[in-house]
Amino acid sequence: MKHLKQKFNLVLSLVTAFLLLPALSLAQNADVVEKGSFQALKTPIILVVALIVAIGLLFLIEKVVPRKVRPLFSVIFLLASVFFGYKIYNSIMAPVEFRQVKVKRYTAVINNLKDIRDAQLAHKTIRGDYAKDFNALESFIENAEFAIVEKRDSSYTEFDKVYKIDKLKEVVIIDTLSFRAVKDSLFKGSDRYKKMRYVPYAKNEKETFKMKVDSIIVNGYTAPVFKVSVDKDVILHDQNKDLLMQEKRVVSVDEVDGKEIFVGSLEKVSDSGNWPTSYEINDKNKKK
Repeated sequence: MKHLKQKFNLVLSLVTAFLLLPALSLAQNADVVEKGSFQALKTPIILVVALIVAIGLLFLIEKVVPRKVRPLFSVIFLLASVFFGYKIYNSIMAPVEFRQVKVKRYTAVINNLKDIRDAQLAHKTIRGDYAKDFNALESFIENAEFAIVEKRDSSYTEFDKVYKIDKLKEVVIIDTLSFRAVKDSLFKGSDRYKKMRYVPYAKNEKETFKMKVDSIIVNGYTAPVFKVSVDKDVILHDQNKDLLMQEKRVVSVDEVDGKEIFVGSLEKVSDSGNWPTSYEINDKNKKK
């Protein structure tokens, strides 16, 4: 009989461990949790403490609780083990799943921002300024062309009226060879530029990025500037509110800082985004 009870107690302990081990395995995955981070260290600590408490309670029941009511306590403990095991599992998995969702959605958003940035830079190169809205930018992509040019050095002599002699003049001659459509140059036959204004994974499928265009004075010259942005609330609208609040306060070289994802700036001449280099590396690997 005693041997049977020991087996039963062992089963109870294993139930708790079984519920938590999948979370431990995934939470240690380097793809979703950075090695050495607080989240990676917190997970095994929670597991060890939970198992120690579970085993301690089992022995406490065995030593303190009267023999007649031990079966009732054992059943209560089994249910409690399952309940708290489930809760601990969720507490471990929630940040891991949040990060997986975040990285997937941020990647799609950043890819759109890159397309918008490339289109705006092409607009500035050809027209001298940035498109004021998405309609103008899309129209530009569909109709504008890049000039394919060839540069070559040349020289000629010119009579100098002051010194009364011929002087050698060196010049750069630019020949226009042909034209290439902006659409083909930037998007290589794809029509994704027609959807780049829309925020991926937003609650409203027609939610668009916020785009602002302005000009600033830099060293006495007027320079055009632009900024395209979207709030993290829009991208992660259906995620855990506490984790979303933490995400909006994050400041790290390995994360997207602040409350929004953006490219460009209205305060300085810049076409950079506020995302880390990891999103650039992941994008290059996918293209390979």
